[in-house]
Amino acid sequence: MKKIFTLCIAALAAVSVSAQHEIGVIVGGLNGLSHKYWFSDNVAVQTDLAVGLTVAYCNTYSRLINSYTGGYAQSKYDFTLNPNLAYHFDMSHALKVYVGGGLNIGMISYLKNTNPNFIAGKAGANALVGLSCGFRKVPLVMAFDFRPGYGIAFTDEKSDYTHFFDWKLGLALRYVL
Repeated sequence: MKKIFTLCIAALAAVSVSAQHEIGVIVGGLNGLSHKYWFSDNVAVQTDLAVGLTVAYCNTYSRLINSYTGGYAQSKYDFTLNPNLAYHFDMSHALKVYVGGGLNIGMISYLKNTNPNFIAGKAGANALVGLSCGFRKVPLVMAFDFRPGYGIAFTDEKSDYTHFFDWKLGLALRYVL
């Protein structure tokens, strides 16, 4: 896990610095680092590397008995790398609304788990809807976004896997480079 975390930090730091970058923190359903790279005035990639606690609506498939257990809510901790492509609409010179989508990959552990050492891999997709506000005299951007997502948690070929629907709210504060 330390190696994955170090590689993700290095990937965020390896991006060259120019006026098209924003870097900062995100808090809420995701708590960690946030980076945004602008390709044009309206298109950007926002990448967050974060940990979080979330309640997910789950369905579990058991390979042992070849059946689903479905329709339950479960609290989970997750460590996520979440890159999103977003298109921004200018509402005023400082206010933007954005929509997009992306991927989330990482690790997950359930809060009410009978095995405290259980950690599963996770992969999924999410939508992104948000609002950002820039400040005139200070090179800061504040953004609020909503990310509904669908994913799969898995351990190995012989274990159960879980489909889950979750959502995250995030408040980001990023410095414009």
